Amino acid sequence: MQTSSVMPPESVLRALSKPKGREVAKATGQLLSWAASQTDHALIERSVNLMRRATNVVKKGLPETDAQLIGGFFANLLDLWETGQDLDKELRKLTKLKMPRDREQLEDILTWIGAIQIDMASYWIRELKKDLPKLSKALDSLERSSVRGKQKPHPPNTRRKAKLKRSLRARA
Repeated sequence: MQTSSVMPPESVLRALSKPKGREVAKATGQLLSWAASQTDHALIERSVNLMRRATNVVKKGLPETDAQLIGGFFANLLDLWETGQDLDKELRKLTKLKMPRDREQLEDILTWIGAIQIDMASYWIRELKKDLPKLSKALDSLERSSVRGKQKPHPPNTRRKAKLKRSLRARA
């Protein structure tokens, strides 16, 4: 089977499949080296900048909320986004395959989607579902405290935001 940028080298996969021994440890190191070589540094930089800006906006909007909750939420959200970006790259590669010549590469891509992408996306979504209700609750309590403090009324689009929050809570 041909090695592609989608899958680690076959020798590494074979060594990792062994029950124990020195080869597994060696293969783990090789797998980590391979993963580091596949890193898209521009994507990471864009993600970090996006996370920083989004986190600052929410921290300003929810000043009483735990900074770790906000940071964790956006870290998980951006991990999900990066997972989608990785999937996008592989789908672009998939569209360039020529059949029947590239059947093995197609099999590699489909295996990668099933084994890695779906599991990763599911994990990030589960993590986001844990934090989203907490952020919504913080937003609700902030709105209640502003009503009690008789601050100026909310702008006209508040009804739309409230409806969106209710729908998000229903999904969680």
